[in-house]
Amino acid sequence: MTDRSYEDGKLVIRRHYKADREDVWDAITSPERLVRWFLPISGDLREGGRYQLEGNAGGEIVRCDRPSEIGLTWEIGEMNTDVLVRLEADGESTILTLTHSPMPGEFVPGTGVGWELGLIALEKYLADELPEGRAVDWIAASAPEDLAAAQQLAEQIAGEWVEEL
Repeated sequence: MTDRSYEDGKLVIRRHYKADREDVWDAITSPERLVRWFLPISGDLREGGRYQLEGNAGGEIVRCDRPSEIGLTWEIGEMNTDVLVRLEADGESTILTLTHSPMPGEFVPGTGVGWELGLIALEKYLADELPEGRAVDWIAASAPEDLAAAQQLAEQIAGEWVEEL
């Protein structure tokens, strides 16, 4: 289940994962695991270091408080924003809250879709439901009907973000 909101330039997404906080932390910070559900990452992956997601954003890791919080700048094109991910233990599960700001309203539907699709992939990864290998590779090799289903999901999520605005 996803909770989403947009207020005062802050896009907020909250998801519940059936995995302990250490496992979720490792899945979102370990390059070897991140590539399985999101994108390849390179750089100096520590607080104060710079990162680069292959074919996407880069920036600086401004806060890293294992296993509860990571904050980074999100630099793509001329846009420079901030992303904060917080993990809260919920028994044997974890609540992940992602805040992306400042986010101009016209970018919210697309940005929200991108984050939500990634967080859905994280859920599938943690449940061991994704194919082996890098996400960029298995997505590229997906069957047309799987790509059509993903497109339909993206359109549904975009519509829900438009309603949120």
